[in-house]
Amino acid sequence: MPRTRSRRALALACAGALSFGLSATAFAAGTADTTIAVSPRVEIAAPDVSPADFPGVAKVRRGERLPRLWVVVSRDVRIKRGGETAFAAMRMTCPKGKTWRSGTSSEDVIASVLDRNAQSGKRSVLVMASFSTNEIGQGETATGKVFALCR
Repeated sequence: MPRTRSRRALALACAGALSFGLSATAFAAGTADTTIAVSPRVEIAAPDVSPADFPGVAKVRRGERLPRLWVVVSRDVRIKRGGETAFAAMRMTCPKGKTWRSGTSSEDVIASVLDRNAQSGKRSVLVMASFSTNEIGQGETATGKVFALCR
């Protein structure tokens, strides 16, 4: 009797796994792809107003004029979440003669520096733009900006 039960349980488990696999495949085939749009970079320089606060830099504050010699580079990011989550990697490059000092993001977008040695002194830094998968559901769009502070 135990042999019959284990065979029956095995048969039911295989049938369940097969039907789950077929339904998951059908679900994945019916979902839209994640689409990502990243704008060309825009430079904001003194005496313009800073669009954000930057971690570790007390001289640059959101809504206040940028100090002399400081430049903010920004890029608009839009990520429409599809069936499979994807994020955007981009290089944030400072203008010639300037180096990266700090970075941040706004709205739904979260910026993470991917370069291991992203200390001040580099002209460009590789950044990943992502979003909270708990807050942005499938079919919804995360929007925001990624900023690099240069001097």
